[in-house]
Amino acid sequence: MIRTLDDVSKFTQEKGPKKLAVLAPEDGEFMLAVKKGWEAKYIEPVLIGDPEKMKRVAAEVAFDISGIEQIFETDRQAVANLGTAMLFAGDVDMASKGQIPTSYIYRAIIKEETKAGTGRTVSVISLWEVPELKRFTAFTDTGVNIRPDLKAKIEVVKNALFLFHILGYDRPRIAVLSGKREIGGTPGSFTDAAALKRMADAGDFGECEIIAATSFGEIFSGPGGTLQNDKGIDISRLPDILVVPNLDTGNVLCKLDFFLPVHRRSLVMTTRGPFLIPSRSDFCESILGEIAMGVVVAELRKGVGNR
Repeated sequence: MIRTLDDVSKFTQEKGPKKLAVLAPEDGEFMLAVKKGWEAKYIEPVLIGDPEKMKRVAAEVAFDISGIEQIFETDRQAVANLGTAMLFAGDVDMASKGQIPTSYIYRAIIKEETKAGTGRTVSVISLWEVPELKRFTAFTDTGVNIRPDLKAKIEVVKNALFLFHILGYDRPRIAVLSGKREIGGTPGSFTDAAALKRMADAGDFGECEIIAATSFGEIFSGPGGTLQNDKGIDISRLPDILVVPNLDTGNVLCKLDFFLPVHRRSLVMTTRGPFLIPSRSDFCESILGEIAMGVVVAELRKGVGNR
């Protein structure tokens, strides 16, 4: 079971290198992360992007890329299409966005999933390592679906469960987050939460549990609904997976790692392997950590097939 970033690091050292398509590594932090990943034998990179920009930032971080496979392309959508097509063709084990807007990446993934006839709803899973828990928890969808309906949320749950199951979590606990009004009607997200719980209780999602709580207050409240006692909030009550009601909520929540003592790793579970989604504002060590997580997922999904 992969429970911590230490587990990820050890596993990656044993199972690397994996072939990684890097889309537009045209920023010093991204290129430095690729350099460190290559030096640590985590990856065999394929650099796709503007030749002048890649050459310049490689020189800035003292990375000799003359012997590294490179594909030259300046059009952003073409860069995304090339890397994603390589992943779906099996030419690389995983792919990662670099200094490129994520909209190009999602468009390319959706295009390839459609061509493959998978019917997969694309969603981003943002994993947090919370030190006190000694395990991962995830927010999803944090990147693609703006206002997902129940059908989309079903697929979002399935995507997250597939990841957690291959990481070794036998029966993940899930909370479907929503507001709840008593005057003025019930939000659609609350109705969706109830429907998803009924499906989980009926076994439609396999091994998992969707808890009744739809807010952090309900998640962390103890007996009698008290949020806090003399020992503080019981962080162990945090579920493994938190399904957010919309994109704004997910994106804001997952990036609280910028000032909370947690570490974030974000990826898309495509039907052909992991696609890493580091933020353009992430620093080298965080990006390197996402590369290591990608190696883990690429290896563990072998023999499991697609969900």
